[in-house]
Amino acid sequence: MTLLEMFLGRVRLRTGWVFLLGAVMLAGAARSAAAQAKIDPELPNEPLYHRRTFLIFPGYETVHQIDGTVPKLKVRQKFELAYRKTVDPSFLAQAVLFALASQPGFYGPQYGPGASGYAERFGYYTASIASSNFIADGIMPSIVHQDPRYFRKGTGSIAGRTWWALRSEFRCEGDNGREVFNSSKVIGYGASTALTGLYGPNGFQGPGKFAESYGSKLTVTFIANLFREFGGVSERQRDPKFPK
Repeated sequence: MTLLEMFLGRVRLRTGWVFLLGAVMLAGAARSAAAQAKIDPELPNEPLYHRRTFLIFPGYETVHQIDGTVPKLKVRQKFELAYRKTVDPSFLAQAVLFALASQPGFYGPQYGPGASGYAERFGYYTASIASSNFIADGIMPSIVHQDPRYFRKGTGSIAGRTWWALRSEFRCEGDNGREVFNSSKVIGYGASTALTGLYGPNGFQGPGKFAESYGSKLTVTFIANLFREFGGVSERQRDPKFPK
């Protein structure tokens, strides 16, 4: 093992534990202003709207409306959201990029060099992303009655909106319209991480590897939230009534 690999290994391990600590701290300390749009459980149900971010990322999981109220999602829609994210072309693109990024062996499961090692890494990340989608966006939100969507802040300073993107990792809208601890994501990603650890290669188990993988999921979601918060949206819409 080279000195660079040892250094990067320590960095990714510490990053994972930092995010775990952040989850505990933000769970009780996040007191930022609520999102402008709120859930009204009395509103009639509406279909999932599809409005892409940066013309690439699926928009099913983003509430672009920044004021007023929106209806809650039915259980069927939460699983539909997870399904649509998983069959979207961007899903495979994510798996390809993660597999390429981990190819040098600086982080993630180590399957060895060459095409066969890359293929196994691609399979691992495909399963990891899919399990995260269905557990954190479908199963857990249905069990604890939470909304898996990202509610954009949409206004304010760059720092404030960046904090909102980070805060949304740990706070979310409940189906009853109240803001709650985001157990869907925090626990859902933990369950997904534990699940993917079962079929990872030898040496990719244990508390340290769990923290590394879990922290990576939270980091990627935070970055995705930044895209959702600041990213432009395409003109392709399912419904002409979609809020501008």
